[in-house]
Amino acid sequence: MSSRLTDRGTEGLSLPGTAAADPLVAKYRLALEEMARHTEEMGDAVQAEKFAELVAKLAKERLTCAFCGHFSAGKSTLVNALCGAELLPSSPIPTSANVVTIASGEPSARMVFRDKDGHVSEPETFPVDRLHGFAVDGEGVASIEVTYPIPLLGDHVAIVDTPGVDSTDGAHRAATESALHLADVVFYVTDYNHVLSEVNFRFLRSLAKWGKPTYVIVNQVDKHREEEVSFAAFRAGLNDAMEQWRIEPAGILFLSLREKDHPLSQWRELTGLFARLAPYRTELAVASAERSARYLSDQFRETLHNRRHSEREKLQLVLGAEGAELVAARKSELTAKLAAVKSASDLRREALKRELDRLLGNASLTPAETRDKVRDVLEGMQPGFKIGWIGSAAKTQAERERRLSVLTADLNRQISANVNGHVRTLLRQTAKEAGLNGTDEANMEASLEAAFPELTDEWIRQRIKPGAGADGQATLTFSSELSSDIKAMYRKQSMEWNDRLEESRKPEREAAERELLQQLKELEPQSAAAAELAAMSDEEREEQRKLLLRLPVLDEAVVSKLAELPSPQPLNAEALAKIAGENERGAAALSWSDAAGSRRMDEGLEEAAEIAADGTTERQPDEALGVPNGAAERLGKAAELLSRIPALARTAEGLAAKAERLRRSRFTIALFGAFSAGKSSFANALVGAPALPVSPNPTTATINRILAPEEGKPHGTALVTMKAMEAMLEDIRHSLGRLGIARDAVEAAGNDASALFALAAKMSPDEVHPRGRPHLAFLRAASNGWPKFSELLDTKFLADHADYRRYAAEEETSCFVAEIDLFVDSPLTRSGAVLVDTPGADSINARHTGVSFEYIKNADAVLFVTYYNHAFTEADRQFLNQLGSVKDVFELDKMFFVINAADLASSETELKAVEEHVATQLLKHGIRKPRLFPVSSLHGLKAKLARDAGTLESSGLTAFEREFRHFAASELGGLALNAANKELERAGLLLEGFARSAEEDGVSRAAKADRLLAKARAWREEGSSSAIPETAVQPLVQEIGEQLYHLRQRVYYRFNEHFQSAFHPSALQDDGRDLKAMLTACGDDLTRSLGEDFQQELRSSGLRLEITVQKLLEERIALGAAALAEEGFVPEQPDRGPLTLPIGDPFADRPVSDGRKLWSAFRSPKHFFEKDGKKAMREELESIYFQAADDYLAKLKNEWNDSAIDGYRSSLKEASERLAAELSAFAQSLGESMSKPGEEAILSDVRAAWNNL
Repeated sequence: MSSRLTDRGTEGLSLPGTAAADPLVAKYRLALEEMARHTEEMGDAVQAEKFAELVAKLAKERLTCAFCGHFSAGKSTLVNALCGAELLPSSPIPTSANVVTIASGEPSARMVFRDKDGHVSEPETFPVDRLHGFAVDGEGVASIEVTYPIPLLGDHVAIVDTPGVDSTDGAHRAATESALHLADVVFYVTDYNHVLSEVNFRFLRSLAKWGKPTYVIVNQVDKHREEEVSFAAFRAGLNDAMEQWRIEPAGILFLSLREKDHPLSQWRELTGLFARLAPYRTELAVASAERSARYLSDQFRETLHNRRHSEREKLQLVLGAEGAELVAARKSELTAKLAAVKSASDLRREALKRELDRLLGNASLTPAETRDKVRDVLEGMQPGFKIGWIGSAAKTQAERERRLSVLTADLNRQISANVNGHVRTLLRQTAKEAGLNGTDEANMEASLEAAFPELTDEWIRQRIKPGAGADGQATLTFSSELSSDIKAMYRKQSMEWNDRLEESRKPEREAAERELLQQLKELEPQSAAAAELAAMSDEEREEQRKLLLRLPVLDEAVVSKLAELPSPQPLNAEALAKIAGENERGAAALSWSDAAGSRRMDEGLEEAAEIAADGTTERQPDEALGVPNGAAERLGKAAELLSRIPALARTAEGLAAKAERLRRSRFTIALFGAFSAGKSSFANALVGAPALPVSPNPTTATINRILAPEEGKPHGTALVTMKAMEAMLEDIRHSLGRLGIARDAVEAAGNDASALFALAAKMSPDEVHPRGRPHLAFLRAASNGWPKFSELLDTKFLADHADYRRYAAEEETSCFVAEIDLFVDSPLTRSGAVLVDTPGADSINARHTGVSFEYIKNADAVLFVTYYNHAFTEADRQFLNQLGSVKDVFELDKMFFVINAADLASSETELKAVEEHVATQLLKHGIRKPRLFPVSSLHGLKAKLARDAGTLESSGLTAFEREFRHFAASELGGLALNAANKELERAGLLLEGFARSAEEDGVSRAAKADRLLAKARAWREEGSSSAIPETAVQPLVQEIGEQLYHLRQRVYYRFNEHFQSAFHPSALQDDGRDLKAMLTACGDDLTRSLGEDFQQELRSSGLRLEITVQKLLEERIALGAAALAEEGFVPEQPDRGPLTLPIGDPFADRPVSDGRKLWSAFRSPKHFFEKDGKKAMREELESIYFQAADDYLAKLKNEWNDSAIDGYRSSLKEASERLAAELSAFAQSLGESMSKPGEEAILSDVRAAWNNL
């Protein structure tokens, strides 16, 4: 081995221990040295060095434990706890990270630095207290090795901390892979609330390729609430998920670093596991080295593969997008077709001969009645046969001829019935198989007629042998001979007819052969390229095989011992009973899952109702959220006054209607966020009752609305609306599409639910793209629940809260539910608030993005909830893009942002850092100066139920509710008050205008009335006219062009985000899955996510256009307002109506990303993620997608122009007719005013009272 490798191979920490004396270890060290030497000789320095690292690792005789996991799952905190010192920085927000190796020894930190060109330095040593700054520098620091006095680790254990496994950074991925390369045991850390995250299962599944024992640590188990889900059910769900993903961990531990003595925390079990693993150190080290060596052999083969990249690229260019498999299949198909064409004639001839033999062999031509006629003919031919005495010779001859003719006719009938028709049918079929077309059919029928003429008397006479007898035997013999001769004739004529047919088809057959030969010739370059590529792959496999020959097979003794690796002891019954008991006594210990739990839920709701009842028992108008004090009352009084004046009756009706709407108004609060962000628990905290079920498991969520009880819908009940049958089937079809099931197969299943479910029945989670797995879970839940709940589709019913949980959270039931209204009596609902808990942005219902947008658009307040330890998820980011795009459209900022589970903060400094991180993320989505609140909904709900003001304040809920009520009263209430004041101001102007007109004489009033009626007619005519001046809608057309341009640019800037998410390392692990299929799934996912982004942007642009149409309407009404004001009439402002615009997916029904092309550009996961493969594919796809998008938007622009102008025309017509109607009523009443006694006094009273409003 070269000195470079020897030096590198012995680098490492200065730990106790010398070269291993164990013969097993020595055997593997020697093998690995040979493998290092061989790979270096083959020019693969990277793998040679990694083999040398394995050699050095074995020499150190230590157990290496790698800690991996989702970012912010608590890996670094856990490592610090195990080390007994704050060696690593820890934070609930993601940071750049390195692989850090820690062992016991004298305090020191050994760094290797990387410059901007990627070159690494010689190791440098620093004090441990400087470690924090280096550990978060993923750019400039290449590796970190730390020693510190750590009793738990002793002399022969090292810990390795890795970057978050959900990072899309290629360097982070490579660093984690490097750590796994040297790890003997892997500890995978996830937090309690995200244990079922897709990322976790993907990474755990990928660990299978390493074959390293893996222990799963569920951190932060102190978050568990027995009232939300029993621990037994939670653990069973985790085990089921592991089984579905075919993951077999060495053990699962539950941990709480905040409460190490928590009944569910297995801290002692974890620390004891290190000591229990120590006796297996040698076997684990050897097995780990063997498995890593096999993995490195794969990497070595990939190096050889990449070395001939330029050659392969040239061959791939020749091969084209079809790929080797399709070329081979095409060649095989053409070769088979050529052979078939060449042999078809002979095969058809043989087949015809066989069928003729069968058909003629079964044909009966001489039955008994025919044989009687044969006997008659033979008798007539006998020498002594004579008829009569006089003229007997002539008579005898005539009788002989008659008998012969009778036999001939009979045989022709037998042939026609038993042979002729069947043979002709057979020959027609043969002709059809030979390619005879319709124009040749007439000639064919003529040739068949000629080929098989009827028998003649002469033909039979020639076959009667001289001296033939007429007895029974002679009759049978001659009958048989006749039958044989007829069949032989038909056989001969048929074969000759077929030969003539084949000869006539010969030119076509030869042309087909030439065409196939030409196609094979054209395929030769591709076929040769495929063969050469296959030969290269064979050579690479052979080189890998030679390398692996140096690696000993693991001894049975090692395998047997590793099969006995220690597993964590399961939690004992005492711990489970304790946690159940503690939660039972908790203030909010309200379970939905059993009879006892239902009773406790009753108690919780009753307690919440009692708290609500502390206020007045009847909601007063002034108490409504967002409704200013006295606004509805003033409008009502104004309406009552104006109703006394007939000319203002329509105005009075409008004011009364607005007053009633204000009195009955509901304040809608829409909650958004990803699963397990804590939306439901936050909603419960707001209403002060454990109303919504809360679970750390993602569910196929429904839309839940919490509102005040109504007549017939008492407190604690729920109105459950099931999906329509067609909507359910469409959800099923959509989810099948997300799994990559072919559209043809889905369409073929039609509305047969069992056939649709069967399409995905055999799929496992690791066969689908990460974002497809929720759809697989949905389909399984729907399949399981279909027999019971499909009958409830298209129905609506009232349920008590015991049944409510089943319909809200249990997947096999909730997947059939469209929405649920839950009636809860609380101070918030009494104030008119309706709390809407939307499905998680990452649930399967996220496809109904139009529903979410409508809530964003129409809700009075939007609350976005993110989780303290995981701000933000990918689904969060996608939703915030949508939120940011419309934020500036609303009259006021109605968005609130909540960081839930703030009680997890270890310090005020940490909490502030998380707030800053969230604010920074929001800014990236165009959301500036957000209303941001850290809240603990858990503590807030408990405090409300316990009436603990201090805890409620510290939970952060009080601060939120204070600001929220200020928003509702001052900002939203200000809008309502302003609108009410404008209505009163307009009504006042109408009253004064009418009063001025009333003071005029009758002639003047009549003339004014005529003028107003003429203007009313003019408005009606304008409203009914289909012609709109181009100048009137030019601003609208211009706005559409600008909106579509800018939305295209916004999606373009986000293309890389979509690409990174779709082509994620977790989806393209080389772990035995069908990479080609997964690559296609990645392309499909990119198509869908990009299409959804476009649709969200189109909806946002549509909202802006609604406002543009409204402004145009207001401007048009304002044009006529001045002239009307001179006559004492003030027109009402037009209401804003919805604008219906076509919104579609630019990539629907368009094969944008071709799986074959993707595969031809994809060489390997390593090349794709760590080299330039991903960049090249991204640039290629970016061009393809946005060409398709530009084509779509060009077409959509014309459609939007037409739809928007139609919408403006319709709104103008409605506004014109309403204005004309009010104007007509005003004018008619004006002409008739002051004609009745007492009208002047009424007007005077009304004006006086109006001034006192």
